[in-house]
Amino acid sequence: MQILAFNGSPRPQGNTSAVLAAMLEGARSRGAEAVEIRLHDIDFKGCLGCFGCRKNPGRCSAQDELSSWLEAVKTCAGMIIGCPIYMYRISGQMKLLVDRMYSLYASLPQGGYTSMVPAGKTYALVTSQGAPNDLQYTKSIAYLAGMTGSGLGFEEVGRILHTQSADKPAASDRALLERAFDIGRKMVR
Repeated sequence: MQILAFNGSPRPQGNTSAVLAAMLEGARSRGAEAVEIRLHDIDFKGCLGCFGCRKNPGRCSAQDELSSWLEAVKTCAGMIIGCPIYMYRISGQMKLLVDRMYSLYASLPQGGYTSMVPAGKTYALVTSQGAPNDLQYTKSIAYLAGMTGSGLGFEEVGRILHTQSADKPAASDRALLERAFDIGRKMVR
């Protein structure tokens, strides 16, 4: 059983990464193979806008280091999305992933879309932001969760919206990391 975690943070020791690490550890504690894909560290480009995925639903025409991970989304047991909020929106690395995930949606003849991801998969979301008001970026977070989670048919089992505190980064917030660990355990059924 594989749990994928897409990390949209360029900071391997940052808040998003710390929370994701705890979630992955929780999934591993239940016997899952938990894999982190650090988007900043792989060589991939954004959507080509070629509409090749409309001709071959579920398959992105671009071929790079993200391609096999997009295929793995269809076979994994669950997926975690981790993303910092930069400049009031999701990180650039995450936006490239979201655009490429368009290939996992198939157009319906009557209009609208359906998911090419089989049902029954778990989903969790982690965001981290510098603003203390956890409601400040609601629209960006709803967009991210919709495009990478519920829109693809994933069942959300947990969400962490981390707000930065100068005196308590995520890595030293014991209660936050325990909550993340528990969500990671819920990823595995």
